[in-house]
Amino acid sequence: MTAKQRKLLLLGVALLVFGALKFGLIYWYLHKKPAAPAAQRLSCAVADGAVCPLPGGGGLRFETAPAHGQPFVMRLDGVAAETAPTADFTMPQMDMGFNRYTFVRDGAGWRATATLPMCVSGSRRWQVEVKLGDKAYLLPFDVR
Repeated sequence: MTAKQRKLLLLGVALLVFGALKFGLIYWYLHKKPAAPAAQRLSCAVADGAVCPLPGGGGLRFETAPAHGQPFVMRLDGVAAETAPTADFTMPQMDMGFNRYTFVRDGAGWRATATLPMCVSGSRRWQVEVKLGDKAYLLPFDVR
């Protein structure tokens, strides 16, 4: 075996070891990430501006009734958050795309204006997952 062949062999082995190490670190990182906390399910009516109390204090309410294709306003009052809360809208067992809205500070509370897309199947069942710091709340609702 010549010196050039030994260099290439050593380089090949070094690249294989580096690749295996990199793969191992990526695998470890992806499997050791802490699981996101499960969203706490809420059950309250969102119609007529009723406040849905949140465990731990505060409340969520829809200032205007949710409707397909029309903007509506949600408020979070009485909650302390260091980062802006978010609201993710989904339909059970149906992919409706990316529908995440970020609340903005509005006086003592938070406010978000959202617009839901039309569903071609005619379904009116939605759910919103409100993320507030390390807590998450899931609220199912129907649109008009």
